[in-house]
Amino acid sequence: MRFYFLLMVFIPASALIVEDVFPPMLEECYAGQVDKTTTPYDVQTSCLESFLTHINRNTSSIGLGRDAYDWLDSLGKKLHIRLRRQARRGYYRLRVRKEIRALSEDERDNFFDAVNALKRDTSVAPNKYDSFVIMHMGGAGASAHGGPNFVSWHRYFCVLFENALRGVNRKSRSVTLPYWDSRADYLMTNRQDSILFTDIFIGNPKGIVYSGPFAFWSTPTKPATLLRRDVDTVGWPIDPQTIKDVFKKRYHREILTPTAPDGDYANLESHHDMVHGYVGGNNGHMADVNLSPSDPVFWLHHCFVDYLWEQFRKRQTKLGINSETDYPVAPNTEPTHLPNRIMDNLIPTKTNIQGFSNSFTKQIYRYADAPTCENRCGGAYDGFLFCDKTKNACVSRSRYDFVRVNGFRKVKNWYPPIQKGKRVPITTIIKNMKPTKQPTKTEMKNALGADADILTETKSGKESFSAFSRKENTKLTQTSAAPKITKRFKMPFAKPRRRRSVKYTLNGDNLNIGLDINLRLMHELRNSSSVSRTSYKFDNLALSPIAIINKHKRNQTPGNEEIKNQRTFNITFQTDGFSYSGRHMDYISIDERTLTSESVGFIAFEKPLDGETKAYVRAYDSNGEMCRTSCLVSQSMYKECSGLIKITSEYPRMFVDSYNGAFAPEITPFLRFDCVN
Repeated sequence: MRFYFLLMVFIPASALIVEDVFPPMLEECYAGQVDKTTTPYDVQTSCLESFLTHINRNTSSIGLGRDAYDWLDSLGKKLHIRLRRQARRGYYRLRVRKEIRALSEDERDNFFDAVNALKRDTSVAPNKYDSFVIMHMGGAGASAHGGPNFVSWHRYFCVLFENALRGVNRKSRSVTLPYWDSRADYLMTNRQDSILFTDIFIGNPKGIVYSGPFAFWSTPTKPATLLRRDVDTVGWPIDPQTIKDVFKKRYHREILTPTAPDGDYANLESHHDMVHGYVGGNNGHMADVNLSPSDPVFWLHHCFVDYLWEQFRKRQTKLGINSETDYPVAPNTEPTHLPNRIMDNLIPTKTNIQGFSNSFTKQIYRYADAPTCENRCGGAYDGFLFCDKTKNACVSRSRYDFVRVNGFRKVKNWYPPIQKGKRVPITTIIKNMKPTKQPTKTEMKNALGADADILTETKSGKESFSAFSRKENTKLTQTSAAPKITKRFKMPFAKPRRRRSVKYTLNGDNLNIGLDINLRLMHELRNSSSVSRTSYKFDNLALSPIAIINKHKRNQTPGNEEIKNQRTFNITFQTDGFSYSGRHMDYISIDERTLTSESVGFIAFEKPLDGETKAYVRAYDSNGEMCRTSCLVSQSMYKECSGLIKITSEYPRMFVDSYNGAFAPEITPFLRFDCVN
């Protein structure tokens, strides 16, 4: 048997680590939880999250006030009550999500009204809509993107938002989240002319959004900025041809990051990224990972990504693959994307793999089929979508085509700029517009203010209008501050395609260890190699070694085949602050062939600069089985303990604040974890 250790040089610091008294409230919860259908990790985590909420009395890293936190928590609880009630009746009444251009006008108006109602509702700070934006901003970027949890995190996020919409008032109880099938826009000649980006739907495509139902929305940036778009500058809508590569695959590891490389057309998240760039461009809110939910088109886009994922899952079912357990884990999977980790910022809490549950589409919602020529474009009005027989696909109408087909004759209301987001009836002058019968410029300005969209001048010298507002109010855009883009979505298809394989280095019997510091839900360090690290300083963090002993059973018990069929598996260790608000997660990767291995990992916690620091440390394997915890009682003797530790500024030295070079053997790990799998 060979042993593998990380080589580090510790710079001296002083601290004493001792076992602390375990909270009776948490101990009672652990003892009272008996659920054979969930893993020990899930059972413990449910108790721990409730306890942390109790002691913190706030939302820690999310940045929401207690009122917003309680409201968001109530959304999930109401959903669970509804599902239990339906389960007793023996059936589930599923919501039906449709393409936004296939909604009836009443359905479309009710959706817009509900979204605006959340924006206006300041009963929680800053308002109910922006509470969702802040959930996406508050450190969720690392766990909601760039890994297999991308699809599951956003699925749960969309359900919570849909629940919020349905809770606005009686009229909104039937509201469902529509999706935007952007393939219909990809096939257009001039994409920014799409009927979607007009006064009837979501407003203008360029600059400050000054038309449509979300006109002049203020967003929760610092300082506040008006909602802005930059459609069709970079990126593009989902390509109906290249997206087919996703559906040529069988397993999630073939379509999700990191096992499906960025830039591969089979990578679903890469297709998603391109659309964010398409709408947000250079300075629009949708271009930024943190700010993108500020634009309601975010929900339409992510609803369609969820639609595509559901189609893939249906294909898996036909192939005999269980989508619920097909959660990909690789040596280079980020710790925040491991299956049993709690989803960042989502309330109530769920683990990443719980987002892969079939219960979402079997108990809560289903999708109407995407528009095709065969289903008459999903029943959409011909003025919005039409079957292009040359492409054998439904294509979005442009703002100019809409007039050409006398589109206004079947539309009652719209949101022109002069109304600043208020819905008003379309006037008779506009309804009677025909290609051969244009209103005068005066009549158009009476309807639209000074924002009439002049298309061309005909041979007779008469001006031709689209009857919609201009695609951009240039003066307004130039005089308004743009949001600061701090984390731009990647444009993976804008560069030549690259194919990469997942690589790892086998050193003895164990794999190289990937280390990520994720305290306060933010990555402080990113480097997949455990060798040749540069010196790194932690301003308010401390590191301490832990020992991990893993014993691997050759004869797997039923239900643990997931580890058996993988070359490697992970042991994850998690540190939750009890005297501070923060969480650190790290992992080691073990060779499946190894019967017994000993490794060293490093936990991170807040330095005990004043007084003492209390933290709770746990370790578990890829199946959610908890490792047994022991504490050091003498120079080399350990006894079983809870994992709750207290760190003081007393001697002897048992933590460090930086490292570089080689491991210092004089620091003996205070905690040891024995894992059996």
